[in-house]
Amino acid sequence: MSDSRTKEMVLVFDLRRDNRLRKLRLSHLDDQWREYLRGGAASIMEGRITKLFFAPYEGDRFFQLDDGTQQRSWVRFGDQSWYAVGRYAKVESTVFHVPHPIGDMPVVTRIWIGDDVA
Repeated sequence: MSDSRTKEMVLVFDLRRDNRLRKLRLSHLDDQWREYLRGGAASIMEGRITKLFFAPYEGDRFFQLDDGTQQRSWVRFGDQSWYAVGRYAKVESTVFHVPHPIGDMPVVTRIWIGDDVA
């Protein structure tokens, strides 16, 4: 990502600042949370928001992100006013390992959105 685009990005969600959500989703995973905070493995996906939708069966609002090679849907955490089709976004996520029967659980840790619309 270019430096100019990075400067235009706004952090709209940071799991480190959302104690309620973190406790709800990551209770009993304190060791893995500390590992993430120490710089543990996280992946980044960035691209344009191509779709906004609500999934009634999950009860969450989602956005679809297209990085040019794949499309992936993410829950819209944080300030909802930033989510708009055409905006550039970056999602950081990591995987927490939960005992059987859940297994690997991908978790969104931060979301940035640009104030530009294509």
